Amino acid sequence: MNSQSAGDYLDLTAVSALLVEDNANTRILISEVLRGLGITKVFKADSAAAGWMVLQAGGVDLVFVDIEMAGENGLEFVSRVRAARDPAVAEVVIVVVSAHATEARVIKAGAVGANSFLGKPFSVARFARAVTEGFANRRMLAKAAAVRAEAGPAFDAVTADRAVEL
Repeated sequence: MNSQSAGDYLDLTAVSALLVEDNANTRILISEVLRGLGITKVFKADSAAAGWMVLQAGGVDLVFVDIEMAGENGLEFVSRVRAARDPAVAEVVIVVVSAHATEARVIKAGAVGANSFLGKPFSVARFARAVTEGFANRRMLAKAAAVRAEAGPAFDAVTADRAVEL
């Protein structure tokens, strides 16, 4: 098994993270793991509404959001973030977290715009991998958007194949 962490691939010291999680113990656990990976600026929100307010204030690079929360759930929150008019909000890296990591939930999380998925309970290695995947997927989506914009209305499967080569 590979023992490298996200810190081995990414310099996370300048990254700020937001935890949108209604369980106080999980917020503490995730914030401690983030600190261990070099992320020292961590915002915490106990609901999607509170998380939205933090995002609107700016300065967040990475979001961890639990699926099952009272009120607006994590998937609804991801959809709202992706629909935001402000690119700094809409393009933030999002890792969805769930104790019920079924295939259907993972697919749904990706469909609404999550960059990565982390099942609970998690190991530090799996956590670091989810962060790395989130940032890698954001770069991949940005490249695809650039190719679509360059191609304009002529974007098709052939152009999509070209995007994969980039």
